[in-house]
Amino acid sequence: MNNVLISGLGLIGSSLARAIRQRRGDVHVIGFDADRASLDWAAQHLVIDEAAADFAAGATQADFIILAAPVTVIADQLQALSRLQLKPGVIVTDTGSTKRNVLAAAQDLMAGGVTFIGAHPMAGSERSGVKNGRADLFAEAHYFLVNGNGTAEQVLTLRNLLSAAGAYFVELSPEAHDELVGAISHVPHVVAAGLAAAAADSLHGDQTKLGYAAGGFRDTTRIAASDPDLWTAIVMSNRETIAAQLRGFADHIATIQRAIDVGDATAIRTYFATAQAVRKHLDEEED
Repeated sequence: MNNVLISGLGLIGSSLARAIRQRRGDVHVIGFDADRASLDWAAQHLVIDEAAADFAAGATQADFIILAAPVTVIADQLQALSRLQLKPGVIVTDTGSTKRNVLAAAQDLMAGGVTFIGAHPMAGSERSGVKNGRADLFAEAHYFLVNGNGTAEQVLTLRNLLSAAGAYFVELSPEAHDELVGAISHVPHVVAAGLAAAAADSLHGDQTKLGYAAGGFRDTTRIAASDPDLWTAIVMSNRETIAAQLRGFADHIATIQRAIDVGDATAIRTYFATAQAVRKHLDEEED
């Protein structure tokens, strides 16, 4: 039976633990979390099979190590792993939202002959924590693989384990990954947070008036409810890409601002029509 250490039992880590335990009977899931209350809850509710006494204890007995903490913690843990005597043939992966920094942090580990295959499941929720995890969180989502030094056989072995999540695997380079998620995940989070704050400012901080918001505002700003510590770490780890893409977004806002200022109905309609075409294409891709 393979031992799988999942370090970080928040939404993503606990959801992976649930999926693997439910669908892979040949796997023993060891959990670790710096928050002892989360770790105890996971053990008591059978999210994991065993709680590790500490990170090193769990890592040294694992055949697979999944690092599911925030990206800054993942980088530190990769450095810690490079100093441990791990099992021969162990495969290390992660769930971090950025990859260039993670691959850089894994260099010492890979130089020591340990296999590292970066990964990022494109699924989540504005709700965080071990109690909000669920086995179907990744069902039919895309699961990016950013290979460090794994052989084709090792990548397949990892995919077989992670197939319990029910996701679709896509292999990308670190650079392509970070640019892509910047555009479709990181910048939208920044914009959603800004929209929520701007609405509150427009209403002079009267939170009761926000209660009148209909579905459009609620849908657009839903992700602004996400964990601020997690998103600070994500933005800091991909800040150059996000900054460049935000400048592009600002150009679009400036364009519609000018059109509204002068009452240019044609330009305003073009702005909305372009966005409509993009959104319809996305809907067609999902069908």
